Amino acid sequence: MTCKSGLVVLLGVCVAGLGTVAHAGTFDTYNVGSIDQQQGWTTRDAFLTSTTVGNWDQGIVNLGDRKVWRLSNAVTGSTYASQPFSYKAAEVAGESGASLWNDKGTNGASPISPALPGGTATTDTFYSKVSFRSATGAAQTGLGVVMSASAKQSTVRMSWLQIADTGSGFDLRVYDLIANGGFPATYMTIASGLSYTALHTIETQIVFRDGVTTVGTDVYGNDELKVYLDGALIHTGSTWEGYYYNYERITAGQPRLQAVDSMLFRLSGTAATGTTGNGFYFEDVVVSNTTIPEPASLSIVGLGAAALLMRRRRHA
Repeated sequence: MTCKSGLVVLLGVCVAGLGTVAHAGTFDTYNVGSIDQQQGWTTRDAFLTSTTVGNWDQGIVNLGDRKVWRLSNAVTGSTYASQPFSYKAAEVAGESGASLWNDKGTNGASPISPALPGGTATTDTFYSKVSFRSATGAAQTGLGVVMSASAKQSTVRMSWLQIADTGSGFDLRVYDLIANGGFPATYMTIASGLSYTALHTIETQIVFRDGVTTVGTDVYGNDELKVYLDGALIHTGSTWEGYYYNYERITAGQPRLQAVDSMLFRLSGTAATGTTGNGFYFEDVVVSNTTIPEPASLSIVGLGAAALLMRRRRHA
């Protein structure tokens, strides 16, 4: 018996796996060319004056009978707000009282300090899914992109997940913070050697929790970040709330409660100029406030399917 992608076989019945929790975010209805300003995507900052548009190596392209988003780091920069950002999720996600915190002022015309609170969190869950493959089917020296849960067109991010070409496949890397919002000496590799020719699906789910965890005098984030690869849970960590709890505060002496509503695809560091016109093919990208079902939920579905089969057999 063959099931479609994202489905698993339980006692001869196809049931939804982790890869089917959100609606498809394909690019088939997009226009060929830059993704900027298409269906909520941007590669520009949000200011109404002196707008900066990122000149990244990206665009919607035809691939067989469908369209995909091609992206490389042949062009990089140190900016944030004008990097590629996805459309917004339906709700702003964060812990109680968290805001998007923008610095666009009352009319969006220019940055101000201190920043003003933007949209306030209305849910505690942020979900993302990306399905990607190599544009060449082979190694591309220096190819990489960092994906982060972020506030749309902002300079903040609450997670860090990198897809990196190592020459022998793709690695997935994360930065989980240490005590008091500090950064570890290096990233953590959570998957390695992913095929250049296969389509891979990465899902992330953040559940924001009020407050932080205190151990003695040290403060740790208590949000939960889960990363799934092709339907399997490969990492459980936390967000960067510990950093904003201690740094980049909006009000002196008060922790910054940061919310998110979009995915940032950041292209920084040394440009991999040899990837021009190639890089990654993203076949779909989804951001939402979906909750990924726990494996136990899947087991219950499987048991229900088994019971249904047994009942049918008894009446056959």
